[in-house]
Amino acid sequence: MTIRFVLDERSLSLDGLAPSDGIEVLEQFLDRIDDAALDRREVLYSSEFFETPILGELTFWDLCDATSPIVLPKEMQERAAAAFGTLARWDEGEDWPADFNVSVNGQAFQSRPSVAWAHFRNSNPQTEIIACISSSTRGPTGLHEVLNSTVTRPVWFVETDRHSELFYRWVGSEHTGSPAALAELASASFKNLKFVGDCWTGIRTMTGQYRDLVRVIVQHLGGLSDEGRRIFSGSWQHVPAEFGSLGIEISDENGGTKQNAQARRERRIVVDGNERYFWWHTKLEPHQNRIHISPDDVPTGGKIVVGIFCHHLTI
Repeated sequence: MTIRFVLDERSLSLDGLAPSDGIEVLEQFLDRIDDAALDRREVLYSSEFFETPILGELTFWDLCDATSPIVLPKEMQERAAAAFGTLARWDEGEDWPADFNVSVNGQAFQSRPSVAWAHFRNSNPQTEIIACISSSTRGPTGLHEVLNSTVTRPVWFVETDRHSELFYRWVGSEHTGSPAALAELASASFKNLKFVGDCWTGIRTMTGQYRDLVRVIVQHLGGLSDEGRRIFSGSWQHVPAEFGSLGIEISDENGGTKQNAQARRERRIVVDGNERYFWWHTKLEPHQNRIHISPDDVPTGGKIVVGIFCHHLTI
């Protein structure tokens, strides 16, 4: 599966914003381009991006003029030039949507060429998924149903780092077909977790079809990433109740298991030269399918380590 991004040229508007706020909006837009590059994802745009007014009648590069109400600082001009110098134009290719008018979540149709192109390219998400880099100043953000012609498809609009993380989780949950494919998205999907080597292969030992398991796996990993550091920074006696409020069942092993030699061997992994025991585990089902973790580094500011996916360990 190929994941790419496209700039929503109609989403940016600096009208009514203070200069500092306008600069912040543009910096956030550039941040998403940089993030995609760091993730080795291609970012595309249309010729209309630099022709579309974003401040009165002024277009993006017009903000380099010293007379503009909002002036791009020199370092930001250089950053933008470097970023856009690496991008490709989708409208130089041959595959175009027949109509640029789209309706987002049942709202009035608007001409949004790059959104229409993303919708067009998302016809086979098992092969390719396009998300839009967008701004809430004049565009949608998050996951939305987009109607183009007579076809409705989901399209992601990414504005913040959080949107990006949730987008990758959605891809993992809805459009991966194997543990290996999910593993490829892990660093972008669960930024507060660390994964041990080839732990993902353990998903194949779980009971059930991957397509049925993956949504629950993503839910559990998402909860661990979002709230795990906060929860494990408090009293560990409250951990099961805290995660329970998120719809995730989790428990520590009992004393008997911890004293059992075989159980210790099964749960022991050396991570970065340090011995870890993966006693804590979430339960996809009460009687089977486990994700074993080590929260030992959390009190010192470290990440939760995910070490084992399994049907159930021996003891």
